[in-house]
Amino acid sequence: MTAPAEPGGAVVARLSTLLCGLSAATGFGLAAPLFALNLDDLGVREDLVGLIVTIVGVAGIVSTPLVPWLMSRLSVKVVLGGAALSTACAFIAFSQAGESVWAWAAIRFWFSCSLTVMFVTAEAWLLELAPTVRRGQWMGYYAASFAGGFGVGGAIAAWLGHTGPWPFVAGAIAALVALPLLLVPSPGATRPEGEAARPAALIARIRAAPFLFIPPIAMGAIETAAFNLFPIWARREGLEDAVGPLMITAAAAGNVLLQTPLGMLADRIGRERVLLLVSIVGIFGPLALMNAPGLMWVYATCFVWSGCVTGLYTMGLVGLGQTFDTRALAAANAAFAACYGIGQFVAPVAGGAAMRAMGPDGLLWVLSAVAVLPLATTLYSLSRRRTA
Repeated sequence: MTAPAEPGGAVVARLSTLLCGLSAATGFGLAAPLFALNLDDLGVREDLVGLIVTIVGVAGIVSTPLVPWLMSRLSVKVVLGGAALSTACAFIAFSQAGESVWAWAAIRFWFSCSLTVMFVTAEAWLLELAPTVRRGQWMGYYAASFAGGFGVGGAIAAWLGHTGPWPFVAGAIAALVALPLLLVPSPGATRPEGEAARPAALIARIRAAPFLFIPPIAMGAIETAAFNLFPIWARREGLEDAVGPLMITAAAAGNVLLQTPLGMLADRIGRERVLLLVSIVGIFGPLALMNAPGLMWVYATCFVWSGCVTGLYTMGLVGLGQTFDTRALAAANAAFAACYGIGQFVAPVAGGAAMRAMGPDGLLWVLSAVAVLPLATTLYSLSRRRTA
């Protein structure tokens, strides 16, 4: 007996969230090498590049508390459309930044706030729309679309380079691809009300389930440090400029192909067991990049390692859907994204400083060390449950 067909509007709404995730991630994936390589061209040291990249984390921490408030006052489609337009304008502003490091930094903050609002809102909408029995599968679809965007962004940077207006024009166009689908009639999201719409609701959600918010901290740290500093790592290893963006593309390809299987595996064996698996790969993946025998090894390692590490985020989203009801999801997901921003704030500084102190492999040691955090907390959580 086949399952009844879903209403067309619900399908359109879910596709809208996936396309918004794809668009937001394309912006992140494109901006990371453009930002790092342009600052490197201006003579900014690796540790200072890492420090400036922390603006991404600050933007996440500042903008995520606004999401429940915006969703309580505007329709979810208006919030997403406004974020997309703001992102497109920021891309055009990047092309006019010239040699001013402060201009690059200020625009990156604006840009990151816009993209954060876009993907956090899209995630909250999809968490509400996803069927309970297939939540892991749909979160896998979302993570795959998000990862695909990173790959597209990296490919654009490798193809168009990091100078001139065209990579920024391409980014502006990519920011707007979800707008047509947002105009199609489809179910909206439940608007947060009262306490759930206030920024302070984020803290309450974290207190309710603290271990649930460890994976996004680790994921934000690993992803931001890797995607922003891999282009400089490749340069320091004596490789061509195109290698860094292609590492991002290879990593994103692994994310696309592995997130749905990981989500389906979580539906079968439980998300915490999958968290253990991806954390272990997260520890050993960067170590495999050290003394890599060739570019194919580098790309293959990025594919498997990043595909598994992104599972930290996917499993976290599954946990949100399992723990919070629809009225609390917007604030819970905003708290989740704020924790991701905390990771973004810390790791680029550590990665840049480690590269300056230890050479290119310093970045890899930092990436490996961060993955110990979700492994330790998941093991602790499981041990507490067995002894309870």
